[in-house]
Amino acid sequence: MVIDLSRRTRRQYRGATAFVLALAAVATGVPGGGRNSVAAQMPNPCALLTTEEIQPLAGNATIADGLPISPAVGSTRCRYAWGTVTGRFILDVSVSEAVRMYPEVSPERIKQQLLESVRPETADAVIPEVGEAAVFKPDSPAYAGATAFIKGRILQVHLDGVYARDKKDQVIELLKLAAARL
Repeated sequence: MVIDLSRRTRRQYRGATAFVLALAAVATGVPGGGRNSVAAQMPNPCALLTTEEIQPLAGNATIADGLPISPAVGSTRCRYAWGTVTGRFILDVSVSEAVRMYPEVSPERIKQQLLESVRPETADAVIPEVGEAAVFKPDSPAYAGATAFIKGRILQVHLDGVYARDKKDQVIELLKLAAARL
């Protein structure tokens, strides 16, 4: 049995097939399959640290499970929180594609900028042996973070809470643990 499809019917069939294939590519995260394909390839920042590893920062407080957040394409974040009122802390672990954070900037220049951001005679510090470059920078007594450039990605561990700057060694240790799993 031979079926002769009209030209219009064949065009509609090809269009429907293309639509179904594109939809399948987006759903499965095939490269080029849409905006969500990049996010599907990003590591889960909630899998980079465990609540047990974060617990030394929290003392006796109970740490809530990490809350995944996707602020933008090519970037993911996980938020941990504990404490109340003035004793409230938030720890953010984020992973971003370096090319999205620093468009048209070479990896060597990203590394250089990160290392040059360390200010002498402050609590800033270069963190050796983590990725291609890593630094600790407290922005204030209540906000401190560690950042690393690893495998074309920017890994950040930021602590927000009273005396965050004083938790330098613990924040650096968390960055090292997360970097080892990236």
